[in-house]
Amino acid sequence: MIDNMTKTLLDDCDSDNYSLQTKALLKLVDAEVYEAVPKIVQLIKSPNSSVRADAAAALGYLGSEEVETVGPALITLLDDEEELVRSEAVEALGDIDYTPAVVPIEYILRNDPSALVRASAAETLGYLEEASAIETLEISLLDTNEDEAVRCYAANSIGLLGTPQLLPKLENYLNSELPLSVKAELMGARYWLGAKEDIGKLVSLLDNADEDLASHILIILTDLTEREEPPALAKDAPDLEKVLSAIALSFPLMRHQAESILAQ
Repeated sequence: MIDNMTKTLLDDCDSDNYSLQTKALLKLVDAEVYEAVPKIVQLIKSPNSSVRADAAAALGYLGSEEVETVGPALITLLDDEEELVRSEAVEALGDIDYTPAVVPIEYILRNDPSALVRASAAETLGYLEEASAIETLEISLLDTNEDEAVRCYAANSIGLLGTPQLLPKLENYLNSELPLSVKAELMGARYWLGAKEDIGKLVSLLDNADEDLASHILIILTDLTEREEPPALAKDAPDLEKVLSAIALSFPLMRHQAESILAQ
């Protein structure tokens, strides 16, 4: 039985008012209205790019129980003319764990003209858990013409997809000429794959980082603490507490994040 609020939101999706449609999509996600998926799938054909983007994002949240329908529908958005639509579609495919999307997302990683979309592709490949994507991710990681954020996401995803057998190759990459942000991601990837000493290197890099790099490394550390159960960063990096405390003093806006890592 659909309640009145849900019925109103579904009716708004059928309206010709793009503003009502986008607001309805956000509210349907917030209310976890999974029965709205068929209606949302229709909206990915909207002539309005904001509606298409929001519909793709909504399917990422609500479409996991109807993957066989939602996955192919999202694939059609990978050729959309708007970069935000393509980006949202790529991320949604990862959210619903649609593994048939691996090959087209690999293609996007190497060929899409938008760095935003390529970054989404690099990140999503790590979530889709197909180790075959590592080769494509390595190409992006080592591409000196590639956007730095894309290379960072590629390094992170390699860590998620790889095995300890990949550690020597990642060490060679770490010793090559790479931006510090990419090296930080490689340290996090190597730590996750079993090179416990690399967390100390990452913390040392944090100790000497400027504001931008410090912010980036805190995100890496937060991600690692959320993956580990229980987190072992403090045990593996004895200087972690001292360095995070110093970061909190040097960069007050990062204090909460630094303290959150310490609290794990």
